[in-house]
Amino acid sequence: MDVASKSDFDFFMVRALANTTDDCYIELYNILLRAFVTADVDFDGKVSVEEFDGMIEAAAALPRKFGYKWWSEEKCPDEATRKTVREALFKEIDSNNDGGISFDEWLEHALKHYKSVAGGLPKSLDEEEKDAFVGVCKKGSEAGSDEHRRLYWFHWKCFQAADADRDGMVSGDEFNKMIDMATSAQKRCGLAVPFASNDERTEMFKKMDENGDGSISFDEWLAFSLEHIIAKVAAL
Repeated sequence: MDVASKSDFDFFMVRALANTTDDCYIELYNILLRAFVTADVDFDGKVSVEEFDGMIEAAAALPRKFGYKWWSEEKCPDEATRKTVREALFKEIDSNNDGGISFDEWLEHALKHYKSVAGGLPKSLDEEEKDAFVGVCKKGSEAGSDEHRRLYWFHWKCFQAADADRDGMVSGDEFNKMIDMATSAQKRCGLAVPFASNDERTEMFKKMDENGDGSISFDEWLAFSLEHIIAKVAAL
């Protein structure tokens, strides 16, 4: 997985841990699967206590890249201590005490663990309180700012959720889901909700579909939303 910055990683983890249908969850699932398969050097479908350290190190590599010591690295100043800490963790994950960790045991533990340590990460934009949400929209026009990046990733969240057939475009049938998600914060916070009626949405779809191909690309969606949805919040 290629993540450019700490803020991008934060947004990825927030989405990955929100629900199991998000594309980011699928990517996190695959990261944890690769850590498991890499450690299973004898190809028996389980990770033994001897193989366990390799799995943890593989899983810890990405968060550690951005300064997160989520796998008790601070408790492991030397090899002997690390061995003791990892053996204790192995016993905790090996829920059926059969001497090996299956992938389902590993996945369940890793997801619960990440949810416990990632509590301080920024919320998804559509889950923010009113003042925080408006603040992000106001600063989102500042290119390169965290708020700008946050809006970018939020628009991807809406777009990917709507693109059910994974063709890289949002059709008229998929459009309502994208708009509902993009305006959910306004509705929850008691702000004016743009494009609430079917007629407004039909007109908006036509305006957004600049090339008239009957579907919306991400760049068309992003440009339109920033101008006609986010800008209205920023003007408050």
